Amino acid sequence: MKASVVLTRPQGKNEALAQRLAVAGLSALALPALELKPLERQAAQLPPPEHYDLIVFVSSNAARFYIDMLAGQGRPGPWPAATRAATVGAPSARYLRDAGCVPASHILHPDAQSDTQDSEGLWRVLEPMLGSFKRVLIVRGTSGREWLGGRFDQAGIQADRLALYDRQAAIWDARQGGLLAAALAAPAPCIFLLTSGEGVDAVHANMLRLGLRDAWTRSRFVAIHERVASRLQSVLGASGKVEPPMVKLCQPDDDAIFQAIVHAASL
Repeated sequence: MKASVVLTRPQGKNEALAQRLAVAGLSALALPALELKPLERQAAQLPPPEHYDLIVFVSSNAARFYIDMLAGQGRPGPWPAATRAATVGAPSARYLRDAGCVPASHILHPDAQSDTQDSEGLWRVLEPMLGSFKRVLIVRGTSGREWLGGRFDQAGIQADRLALYDRQAAIWDARQGGLLAAALAAPAPCIFLLTSGEGVDAVHANMLRLGLRDAWTRSRFVAIHERVASRLQSVLGASGKVEPPMVKLCQPDDDAIFQAIVHAASL
């Protein structure tokens, strides 16, 4: 029987990976843990890129919402030459390049091969050039870590925060619960992809509501950061599970996630 994989990234980010897993003989179920809701903003409320020396996008979704809003304003002309863009990981940087609005030479991010595709990794990239940044804009959701903004504040750099979307825990319906119950009851392994601490909490809440928590604790997991794995361990520990879960850590790009899932399925 095929191993099952539960992909919990937001809607729109699971489909290509699900097809790739299917070709590899794995059955993928896309169940986003979080729903992204764009915040209503007037055009005048969107700070233009030329007002900043650096714009930091905390995720590809932050980049997408900002770029889409710029396009919605019908802004003419190229990305300002004096404004750099930064992302906390290579996948978000790839989105900016593919969108074609920010020149690749203007995008800063941790190396794709780096083990730290996160705020700390980005800070190490930015630190040598802090003297060239006077005004920084951090584009994000309404919730999330404040670590990077705090570092700019400590460095005496004006760092404005711009929330463009809200992340809400998804509530899986009876049909989704039935598919999930079947995957968890099958003799083949069931592997969950987890990409944020909030996502872990949302999955756990659904498991409790659907009466599947005990089966879920016996699953295998792929996490894109140690913080995500730590949050999972905390949640499972609070549920009474003593033995540590089987967690495979990997980078956040699709290639690394695919390899990690295939490896977890083979164990």
